[in-house]
Amino acid sequence: MEIENNQDDFDLRKVKWRMLSLLDIKEFKIAAQESTESNYEYLAYGAMFESISPFDYAMTYANMLYKDPVDHYGLFDGGKILGHMSFGVCFGQFGAEVIGWVRSGYHNKGVGELGLAYAEQIAFARKNFNFIALHISQKNKASRRVAEKAGFKPVLKMAYVTGGTECSVLYIKINPRIERLARQYGRRPIDVMNSPAGFQGMGHYLLSDGIVEFYGWPFPPFEENGRSINGFAFDDFTARINLSPKNFEPIDDDK
Repeated sequence: MEIENNQDDFDLRKVKWRMLSLLDIKEFKIAAQESTESNYEYLAYGAMFESISPFDYAMTYANMLYKDPVDHYGLFDGGKILGHMSFGVCFGQFGAEVIGWVRSGYHNKGVGELGLAYAEQIAFARKNFNFIALHISQKNKASRRVAEKAGFKPVLKMAYVTGGTECSVLYIKINPRIERLARQYGRRPIDVMNSPAGFQGMGHYLLSDGIVEFYGWPFPPFEENGRSINGFAFDDFTARINLSPKNFEPIDDDK
């Protein structure tokens, strides 16, 4: 069944990107519930908003804005939400993971590409992250095409469940600042994006092979039909690159 008014003309150049607020609570619900079918297969937002009660929705939306360690943004055509994206915690402390969806009826109209362009602007120009990460189901060809069109590169395939056949693909886009720094020292950008050497004035640490190896990307090049990466190997990698002196502080049982 077609969503009513889903073919309205709109000017992509006039679509604005801003953080969600309490004033958007009604419009977000309308957009989310119109899009449950298209979100159901690949995102939790499908099942989450399919038959949610008014009270549970109000609590969920308030938690999104004020409790989640995530920034939620909307793509707006006037007062109408055309898409939603969130900036959250990534596997590496110097990156951001983006999760997003496009309102039903607005797929294949450039909304997703525009959202990723805005996300890149915020992540790199405002927040100064080293990279952006996307996790996309290997079967979700449409979203993968949007990501690749926006300059994201597939770097890893991982099974959702150990031993399973359903896989997600990790896509990465690296800050041009990190790419320039890597070229300056003859390193791969993917080996630099998780390193503190990316901070201003610390690039000389990339002269050390040991430091580059410690923070470097340890996995082989992505292959569409290759084997998925062992989840424990990825956990080992993320534990290493996020290691900090706080991990070695004694635990005060009196607190």
